[in-house]
Amino acid sequence: MGSHASLAIDGAGNPHISYLDSTNSDLKFAKYNGVSWSTQTVDSAGSVGEFNSVAVDGAGNAHISYYDFTNANLKYAKYNGASWSVQAVDSDGDVGFYSSIALDGAGNPNISYQSTTNFDLKYARYNGVSWSTQTVDSAGTVGYYTSFAIDGSGNPQMVYRETTNWDLKFAKWTGAGLTAPMGGNSRVKAQARVFRIQPPRLT
Repeated sequence: MGSHASLAIDGAGNPHISYLDSTNSDLKFAKYNGVSWSTQTVDSAGSVGEFNSVAVDGAGNAHISYYDFTNANLKYAKYNGASWSVQAVDSDGDVGFYSSIALDGAGNPNISYQSTTNFDLKYARYNGVSWSTQTVDSAGTVGYYTSFAIDGSGNPQMVYRETTNWDLKFAKWTGAGLTAPMGGNSRVKAQARVFRIQPPRLT
């Protein structure tokens, strides 16, 4: 109980937690309302809930990205104030490891995650109507331990680990083109044209 936990704080300062119930392989959610805790099972269809990440919108409702081990999919759950809705976001290969979620100015979810089919970094965005997905970085073995944020201009940014050269890497949406790190290669430029990728070189 309680592995793969993720925390977000609502506008009242109350914590919201998504986590894996490892006993039953379910995705669960806990919320504190200022007085007491409540818990819910969000998804119990198969073995689900690993690599989850939670964000809270302006209405205080939770959004969760997570991995569906049974179907090898990236999934997304949203609470509307009364009940949870769940859907698969990406089912192209084995996808959804190390997911990280953030909401844009319109309250729409954006998710970074790893494809373990090709060990690429991927990005999913909901525009209010439908989901789109793309490969951000496919240079070597990348996409581990992603962390995702959206800046004040609405541009997605993500940091992640690659294990080819053991670098910490950073990708940012530019809306125009991509400059791959250290000169890059044509494969990265072809598959991630709208992100600029660079290693921070932190030691």
